[in-house]
Amino acid sequence: ADLQQVTTLADEIQTLQGKLGQSSDNLLRSLQINEEINKLSYKLYCYPTLSRSVDSRNQETNSYFMQVLGFFQQLGTATSWVTPEMVTIPESTVMKWIDSNKAYAPYRFGLTELYRTQKHVLSSDQEKLLSYFGLATGAPSNIYTELATSDIKFPDITLSDGSTVKLTPGTYHQITQFNKNREDRRNAYERYNGVYMANLNTFAAILNGVFQGDWAGAQARNYESFLQASLDPDDIPTDVYLNLINTARENTAPLLRYYELRKKVLKVDTLQSWDNALNLSSFEKKYSYDEARNIIKEALKPLGKEYGAKLEKAMANGWIDVYEGEGKEQGAYSMGVYGVHPFILMNYNETLDHVSTLAHELGHSMHTTLSHENQPFSNAAYSSFVAEVASNFNEDLLADYLMNKTTNREEKINLLEQSIVQLIGSFYRQSQFADFEYQARTMVEKGEGLNAGTLKAISAGISKSYYGDVVADNPYRDLVWAQVMHFYQMKYYVYQYATSYAAAAHLEQKITSGTAKEKEEALQKYLTLLKSGGNDHPIEQLKKAGVDMTNPEVIKSVVTRLNRLLDQLEAELKAAGKI
Repeated sequence: ADLQQVTTLADEIQTLQGKLGQSSDNLLRSLQINEEINKLSYKLYCYPTLSRSVDSRNQETNSYFMQVLGFFQQLGTATSWVTPEMVTIPESTVMKWIDSNKAYAPYRFGLTELYRTQKHVLSSDQEKLLSYFGLATGAPSNIYTELATSDIKFPDITLSDGSTVKLTPGTYHQITQFNKNREDRRNAYERYNGVYMANLNTFAAILNGVFQGDWAGAQARNYESFLQASLDPDDIPTDVYLNLINTARENTAPLLRYYELRKKVLKVDTLQSWDNALNLSSFEKKYSYDEARNIIKEALKPLGKEYGAKLEKAMANGWIDVYEGEGKEQGAYSMGVYGVHPFILMNYNETLDHVSTLAHELGHSMHTTLSHENQPFSNAAYSSFVAEVASNFNEDLLADYLMNKTTNREEKINLLEQSIVQLIGSFYRQSQFADFEYQARTMVEKGEGLNAGTLKAISAGISKSYYGDVVADNPYRDLVWAQVMHFYQMKYYVYQYATSYAAAAHLEQKITSGTAKEKEEALQKYLTLLKSGGNDHPIEQLKKAGVDMTNPEVIKSVVTRLNRLLDQLEAELKAAGKI
C-alpha cells in the first residue's frame, strides 16, 4: 500500500514539472508532496533493513530489500528534475514567498541551504543521468554486508580448559576481556582475525570500489574532494576534521602511558594485541538485561522526569532486539522511524561494556524521539555531527553513577578502566580510523588505486604513530579496516565519534557541576539541542548548547581528561598492590 501511495505521489509531482517558479502555491505543493514521499519511503526502507539485521539469511527479506532499492532508483530518476528546477527560481523570490506564507515555515532552513549549496546542483539532464548509477555505486556497500555478515563463517576453538566454543564476535570479546589464559586469548585473536585475513583481497577490492564511486560522485558535483562533499551539507569546515586527526596524533603520550601501565599490571615484557582488552581488576560481574535497564534508569535521572518517562517507554515496549543470534548483524545501532518510534539492535552479553552500549544506543533513541516530537519531518533528521553527542553523554553519566555508588576498590578499578577504554575507543581509536579513511581516500583522489597491501601499509603507519613500540606488531593488527563497517557504508562518519565524545564530555560537566541554577540552565540547553533536530547547522546547534567545536581546545581537553582518569587509576592500582 505504501509503495503504491509513493507511486501516486510521484505521478502527482510530475504534473508540476516546469511550473515550480510560476507561483508560490506550486513550489509549496511540490515541497509538501516531496515530504510525504520521503516519510513513506523511509518506512519502506527501514522495515527490510531492520529485518535483515535480525536475520540476514532470510532470502524473502533480502529480495524485498533489493526491490525497494530498485524502486528508489526509479523514483530518484523520475524526480531528479525537482532540485535543479528549484534553484532556477531567484532566491529573492523564494524568500518573499516564505516570508508571506506561514505554510513555508517547515521548509525555510532547507530552502536556505539549497541556495547555499546550489553550485553543486547539476542541470536536470545531468541529475537524471547520475540517478541511473545509484544502484551501481551502492553495490559495493551491499556486497560488503553479504560478505561480512551473511557469508562469514567463524570457527570453533578449543580453550585450555578443554571446552569448545564458536568464535562469534560476542564470544571473542568475552575471551579477550575476561580469559586470564594468555594462550587462549592469543588463539582467539588469531583465529578470529584470520577469518578476515582469508578474505583480505576481496575486502580491499570492495573498499576500493566504494571509494572510487564516492570520488566520482564528488567530482560530478564539482567538489575538490570527497571530504569537502561530505562536510558541505552541514557547513562543517574541513579544518574541524583535519584538526581532530592532527591533535590526536600529536597527543598520544597519555595513550602510551595507559599501555605502559597495563604492562606493569599484567607483568609482561611485551604487550600484545590480545592483552589490550583483558580486565585489570579481579572484579567480575554479569548484569542481566533487567539489571542493566534499572541501572541505566537511575544513572540518567539527572536528565529530568520528561527524559526519564520517555526512557522507560523505550525499554518497556519492545523497541529493543536484545540478544545475539545466528545470521544477526553484529554490533548495535538505533534506527528512528518518523511517526513510529526508534528501534534498537543489540547483541547483549551481560558485560559492563554492553550495559554501556545499551545506554549509548538509548541516547540515540531519546535524541530521535525528542527531535521527532518537536520538529516537523523536514527538520527532524539531525546531523550525524551531533548524532553521537547524546550517546556519549549517556555513557558518561552511567560511568559517574556507578563510580559514585561503589566502595569496592576492585570495582573502582574496573569502572575507571571502562571509562578509559571508552575514551580511547571513542576518541583515539576513531581518530585513527578517521586518519586512515582520509589517507586512503586521498590516494584514490590522486589516481592511486587501493589494494590489500596499500591499505595495510596505511594502517601500519598510523599504528606506529599511535603505539610506537609499546604494543607489539603482529600480522593481524593492521587488518581492522576490513572489519569497520563505516568505511563501506557510512562514509566520513567515524570522526564524529571523536568530536562528539569531546562535546559530550563538556556538556556533561556543565550539567553535573556548579550551582543548582547553573546545572538547570545547562540541562535545558542540552535538551533544546536534542529537540532541535536538523533545524540549524550542527556547529551552531552545539554553540547554543555551550560547546564551540571550531575551538581546538575542546579536542585537547579530552587529552587532559584521559590523564586525570589515569591518575585515578594509578592511585587505585597502587592501593590494591597491583603495581
